[in-house]
Amino acid sequence: MINPQNITRHVYWNVPILFKILVYLGGLGVIALAAWGLYRRIQLWKKGKEENRKDNLKERLIFAAKNVFLHTRILKDQYPGLMHLAIFWGFFVLFIGTILVAIEADVPFVHFYYGIFYLLVSLALDLAGIILIIGLTMALYRRLKDKPERLKPEKREDNLILYLLLAVAITGFLTEAARIAAQGFPSFEIYSPIGFLLAIPLKIVGLSGRTTHRFLWFVHMILSFTFIAYIGYSKLIHILVTPTNITFRDKRPYGVVDPIPNMEEAESFGLTKVEELSWKQLMDLDACMRCGRCQDACPAYNTEKPLSPKNLIQDLKDHMDDRLIQGKNPQECTPYERIPDDVIWACTTCGACMEECPAYIEHIDKIIEMRRYLSLMEGRIPEELNQTFRNMENNYNPWGVGFANRADWAEGLDIPLLSEKGTAEYLLWVGCAGAYDDRYKKVMKALIEILKAAQIDFAILGTKEKCCGDWARRLGNEYLFWMMAAENIEILNGYGVKRIITACPHGYHTFKNEYPQFGGEYEVFHHTQIIAQLLKEGRLKLKKDMEGIFTYHDSCYLGRHNGIYDEPREILRKVGLTLKEMERNREKGFCCGAGGGRMWLEENIGTRINYARCDQALAVNPQGIATACPFCLTMFDDGLKAKDKAEEIQLKDIAELVAEAIK
Repeated sequence: MINPQNITRHVYWNVPILFKILVYLGGLGVIALAAWGLYRRIQLWKKGKEENRKDNLKERLIFAAKNVFLHTRILKDQYPGLMHLAIFWGFFVLFIGTILVAIEADVPFVHFYYGIFYLLVSLALDLAGIILIIGLTMALYRRLKDKPERLKPEKREDNLILYLLLAVAITGFLTEAARIAAQGFPSFEIYSPIGFLLAIPLKIVGLSGRTTHRFLWFVHMILSFTFIAYIGYSKLIHILVTPTNITFRDKRPYGVVDPIPNMEEAESFGLTKVEELSWKQLMDLDACMRCGRCQDACPAYNTEKPLSPKNLIQDLKDHMDDRLIQGKNPQECTPYERIPDDVIWACTTCGACMEECPAYIEHIDKIIEMRRYLSLMEGRIPEELNQTFRNMENNYNPWGVGFANRADWAEGLDIPLLSEKGTAEYLLWVGCAGAYDDRYKKVMKALIEILKAAQIDFAILGTKEKCCGDWARRLGNEYLFWMMAAENIEILNGYGVKRIITACPHGYHTFKNEYPQFGGEYEVFHHTQIIAQLLKEGRLKLKKDMEGIFTYHDSCYLGRHNGIYDEPREILRKVGLTLKEMERNREKGFCCGAGGGRMWLEENIGTRINYARCDQALAVNPQGIATACPFCLTMFDDGLKAKDKAEEIQLKDIAELVAEAIK
């Protein structure tokens, strides 16, 4: 029978006090060594520009704690998620247990590690050790046998860290086993089941004395100290940096770009040297663990483009080390020596990388900064962009159609102009596609029918409307965007506009999240939000029950960037259609290929992204494909034609389907 009151744990067995002092001095030394490595990185981040990421600190800390301890994002990828969860919790519980043992052993007048508490902690520590070893085994199997593409190229430290931590865990169990054997197998030590079982073979081979225990304890200590010291000089630093990076994440929607301060007085634009990034952007570079989730999600990488978000961050990190550690000057060392132009222009700014990153690294802002440099400082842009920029400068739209023709699409539709009406509850922002693209003019006409049927008080700007500037900003031409935004805001504020409806997710994102940077504060709605609300309130009467199996494509700027996933799906179901999801949908949706200004760039490397997305849609055998973005519609139209499916598969904007259902 176990008497808990007689249970206690012996750690040193009359070890001389001098030895204890040396052990703790050594421990303090390795902690200081690890801290010095972290301090060096912090000094690098401090060379970056100031940025306010310290608002709502309590909320930030709670969010980071949930992500770290519950692995909310990591577990979205099941195998590596469970693997990392096992390593994290195994290590964390053993770390806490080690602290408890140290306090019990060496803090005077503190005695708590006995009785039921001892038994429960002993059991928890053994379970944690096994869980840690299972997680490490899973990681080694994945790296040595499975070898996923996203983990390449490997670095020597990757496996070394796993072997080192595995050695710490195994020697910990052997040390425990030697102690149990030396104590004569007390019955209560069955609560340390792994150690108890391992003690049996040690006893059999004659390694059951205190000398064996002390030797194994010393080896375990040396390995543990080595692990701690290595934290500050390897990817292990993510143990400290990643929670910090999550804490100071950008809480705004993905893809929000900050303006260039004092643009008219600035001497340089974009990323000319790494110090021009903010301290948080530099921290991002050290938070990257090279897990490759961003790479797996990236539509550019998945269609054989040279862009890997993981490698981009790592290249910037290497550049940071060259500049700020080795002291190379900007003439000797620029980011563009490591990062080719094709990498920078391949990005669609879809945000898939940011959605997947467990460290909440922000990739898009860095790419935009590099595009700004190439566009505004070097003029090193793809040839076709010269015409696109000229079109936007001269005619306020990327097609280059005369701005005087912007309202021609509305002839005969009896649409009120805001200049004539004076005021309206909503301004309908038609957008460049709605005004000039023949296919999307049909969508705008369908939307007009819906708004009129619901008796919505709205008006348009007509020829006073200009491009919102999204393409210019994403392509790095911040100066052109700034001019367009300023002109549009002056017009909108002049009319006292408060609420805007737009059918374009790019316009929606720009008006809602970026125009406030320049004084344009509006309540902005995407047309799917308005339609869903009208159906919910019963202000739209459905007269026809639609039939068919449709799949829905999530626009990146509507979905991942702004979280609008449910409204389009609710609409499709309410009009009677059967919704069949593609494998990559909602947060994991796959870009159509038009975002980030790619609509206006030739795609001559690898497979066309819109073809790949069309294949994903066709894989579910739909009768139709629904979209909620003019550029997604264009890309699917092109893809279906290329695959000889244009006659077979219906391609509709959600507004067109609703307009048909209310007739």
